[in-house]
Amino acid sequence: MKNTVIILLSTLFLGSCQSNSPKDYILFSGTISDAPLKEFRLVHKDGKGRFTVKTTADGSFFCDTIFSGTGTYRFSGLGMNRIDIYFTNGGEYNLKTNGKDMRNTSVLTGTSPNASKFLLTKDSRIKRLRGDFEEYNNLNESDFSAKATMIKENLIKYLDSFPGIPKDFAQFERQELINYHLLSLIRYQYRHGHNINEPNFRVSKDFLKPLEGVDYVNEEAYKHRGWYDELVEEYFELKADELADREGIDRYLAKLKVFGAIPNGHIKNDLLRSASEYDIAYTDNMDAYYNTFLSVSTSIENDKSITDKYEALKKLSRGEPSPVFTNYVNNSGGTSSLSDFRGKYVYIDVWATWCGPCLAEVPSLKKVEKQYHGKNIEFVSISIDVEKKRAAWSKMITDKELGGVQLLADKDWNTDFIKSYKINSIPRFILLDPKGNIVSWNAPRPSNPDLITLFNELNI
Repeated sequence: MKNTVIILLSTLFLGSCQSNSPKDYILFSGTISDAPLKEFRLVHKDGKGRFTVKTTADGSFFCDTIFSGTGTYRFSGLGMNRIDIYFTNGGEYNLKTNGKDMRNTSVLTGTSPNASKFLLTKDSRIKRLRGDFEEYNNLNESDFSAKATMIKENLIKYLDSFPGIPKDFAQFERQELINYHLLSLIRYQYRHGHNINEPNFRVSKDFLKPLEGVDYVNEEAYKHRGWYDELVEEYFELKADELADREGIDRYLAKLKVFGAIPNGHIKNDLLRSASEYDIAYTDNMDAYYNTFLSVSTSIENDKSITDKYEALKKLSRGEPSPVFTNYVNNSGGTSSLSDFRGKYVYIDVWATWCGPCLAEVPSLKKVEKQYHGKNIEFVSISIDVEKKRAAWSKMITDKELGGVQLLADKDWNTDFIKSYKINSIPRFILLDPKGNIVSWNAPRPSNPDLITLFNELNI
């Protein structure tokens, strides 16, 4: 009897210890209605863990392998259909959402859910306070500054209205709201100038005074991502614009000089890497760009990457034979190849139906096509829309009355012609001579008067 009592007490004691011991993992379950796919991604925003969340036939899911601890996580489906939620280590959470519109339908319950409630409603609150995006950026400096300040103060009060949110989370999000405010001030110059069709528009010095005194080389905050890393990049790009204006140099070269002078090695090399992915394909002087990059970079990996790009792009110099395309679907019927246009100059527009900047060039492109109708030049538009969007592509051509030769690339972004020209952003315009040689692998856009100047130089 005595032994039985001892065993019973021991069992109760062990059971008590096990039930009271803290969990070092997070439980995440829920139901996703109308889900367009069966797998979703859950990513710790500090890069501490990535998880695949699989749904069952009824849209339910359960994830019990989250060992990456407390923090903000991004839960995402296709494209921009995603939400941010906050988990605490040892917590249990349940999500109910519509898989096609997670941003506006998500409800998270569980352990201390108020941090997530703030994250799930922050964007919609910003949109309500801001109003129409274009009208917001059309405001004059004074009115924009006043409204941006109002938005910041309102959002901070909104954050403070959530009781019981973790102190570290509240502190980080408060700073994020300040970063968002500063970022909107920096971006106003470009956005307002674009809206009023004045690309050289510059704000007054007083408008940018709130940017003074900010620490733009905080490596820890930069690695934490959020709006701080965007703020840092935009701030140094602003300084590059000022340098380009002051010294009359190529903007892309100015970026290298400004980025290269950043005292923090990690931030410097990360910004240099990001810039080089695109800018070397657009700079006016590729040789100068390449040599300047190597002089300021302290990353062997970056140096190798830029060298590979430089050597590949040199093969696209003026006078070199153009890469070719063969048997692309022609919206007018049949197929077309680059060789079909031999004997004429060929102005190629690489675009897609979902590309806003591409569609913005359509009126100017139509105007240029009309101006050069019947002359020794062919206007060819190559869409990189995926095959399943073929009907939408064809419909847009009809609806917008697009002219020229309208072709569909055979493998969207992975098309050999697109890859050969190192195209990683659109629109891109290419000009070839009647022999099929390159005149410019980065020709001026139709909206740029330099295009007509170039055509005149070639006596087209």
